[in-house]
Amino acid sequence: MNILFTIFRIFNHRVFALILISISVLAIIHAQEIQADTSQTVQEGFKFQQQPGLALAASKIFFSDKRYSISGFGEFNSVPLRKNVANDLGDLELYYSGLYRFATFFGYKITDKLIWNSELQIEYLHLYTEEQTAEFVMEAFLDYSYKDYLKARFGFYPLTIGYINNNDEPVMFYSVNRPEVERLIVPTTWIEFGLMFYGNITKDLSYAFGLSQGLNSKSYLSGTWIRQGREIRFDIPKSISINPQLTYTGVKNFTFSISGYFGPSGQGETVLINQMNEDVNAFISLGTGYIKYEKEGFRVLGVGALGGLSDTDKIAPLTEGGQVLGKNVYAYMFEAGKDILPWFRTSPVKRKRTWLYDNHELSLSLFGRYERLNTHYRMDERLNVFTRVESDLSIYVIGFNFNTRENIVYKLNYQYVFNHYQGDPTPKKYILETGIGFIF
Repeated sequence: MNILFTIFRIFNHRVFALILISISVLAIIHAQEIQADTSQTVQEGFKFQQQPGLALAASKIFFSDKRYSISGFGEFNSVPLRKNVANDLGDLELYYSGLYRFATFFGYKITDKLIWNSELQIEYLHLYTEEQTAEFVMEAFLDYSYKDYLKARFGFYPLTIGYINNNDEPVMFYSVNRPEVERLIVPTTWIEFGLMFYGNITKDLSYAFGLSQGLNSKSYLSGTWIRQGREIRFDIPKSISINPQLTYTGVKNFTFSISGYFGPSGQGETVLINQMNEDVNAFISLGTGYIKYEKEGFRVLGVGALGGLSDTDKIAPLTEGGQVLGKNVYAYMFEAGKDILPWFRTSPVKRKRTWLYDNHELSLSLFGRYERLNTHYRMDERLNVFTRVESDLSIYVIGFNFNTRENIVYKLNYQYVFNHYQGDPTPKKYILETGIGFIF
């Protein structure tokens, strides 16, 4: 990884961005050429579809007529006014000035029931200062479809938790960045090694139930709760966590979903307390839910999360710098958006399209969002005297999405962030974000 990071540092970030954009454009053109080989009827009717637990591009192999599929997504985001920012949260992804992300999926149907799917994601982030980082994210898993009511997924896969974790491609959410509710409390993107069963109980009710290796409490940071505990590990799990989900779609245009994550994150660690070694359990109980209403370019989304973490007194001496974590957290958000272009269309127009533009798929969505979260809603009273970074945030967001095609979006939004924690030296933040995203 050090060698790769050195290679990335050789290039100016603008050069790196151009390289990624070039790769992305070629990938989109390639995808359009593949589609052009099909009949006009098939091409006109092509729609992205979603497999349970996966976003749109990641689902392509499940709906492909071929044995294999190549798909992916990219996003290029900028926060142009962010300068001289202190890294209080210890995670560049939460305060960067520029982000360049490209992911490609390769899927293969071994049989009609057994499907291989994999992702390689390259991510480069930087601040206006010299601070920068490059990361590689991997997914690789097998799906087996026994019946509609019983399917299985095994390997490194995204957990069925919250909303964004299974809808994390840039055309699937309004804002330039993922909501803070689903970055600080639900640590999106959240991938673990495990085994998941899923399927349909009835035509309106589906389920998922996963068993996975769990987080690592040794990496937790005060201001981001369990977020930094995510890691790709190839060792034998020292503990098992469970991840259940139920989703109901029986009311027209509505989706209701509840999900959870429960399990220890101590990973066999011990700490010395009163001259005795004590085990760190660090049990996580995280419940999430969302309600979505979607009709004719109008979307309303509400997301909530409640979480608990045990042994925060033992996590403090276990972590670097003595991280003080909340034993209870909460988060919620409400968001609404509407495509306003239909209000200005007076009559049908002849279809014109290129790989970058389709006048029948043009949309301009205005949106607004309110978020409220607290990483230290309740604390172990013994830790109150210690210094900590606390995210007790109210966030107001307004912005727009301009889609030149269904799979290409240009984004801009403005955020006002207020930290209610009195220990924050700069509690008010005003943030302008811009971005480009696509899937193929």
